[in-house]
Amino acid sequence: MHITIHLHTTLQRSSPQGLIRQLEVEVSPGDTLRDLCARLGIAVDEENTLLVVNHCNVGPDQVLSDGDDVHLIPAISGG
Repeated sequence: MHITIHLHTTLQRSSPQGLIRQLEVEVSPGDTLRDLCARLGIAVDEENTLLVVNHCNVGPDQVLSDGDDVHLIPAISGG
């Protein structure tokens, strides 16, 4: 199963080619958003990260499906 994951702000990854903002990822049936984040080495703090799948806010135990569009949006503050 393929999903697209969008990494926002501080979750973007640096590479020699620039910032990586989007990844195409293979997941297995039954994998959750928490499983995916752990596999990618992304620590998700539920209280400070907005988890969105297919334009809906979800929790980390959301089971992923083929074609899902995932956004991980950390809360940031500035002044």
